[in-house]
Amino acid sequence: MIIQSVELVALPDAPTYQEKIYRAHMDTGEDLDLFQQHWDVLLPPESLVGLTPEEARLRRAEKMLAVAVGVH
Repeated sequence: MIIQSVELVALPDAPTYQEKIYRAHMDTGEDLDLFQQHWDVLLPPESLVGLTPEEARLRRAEKMLAVAVGVH
């Protein structure tokens, strides 16, 4: 499964810290909720296009780690 597009989707009635999620539209026609938006990790949705869900999650984890250690 390859990500064709990603959008930030607001969740109804969610607390502020869970307000938006990254929703991927896959090449199989399925939609997959990848992960929540993290307020201090700038990850453009379009940067995940062409990746598998596992690669997208790894990219997010790497960005979060870089922010945590101060390397942006």
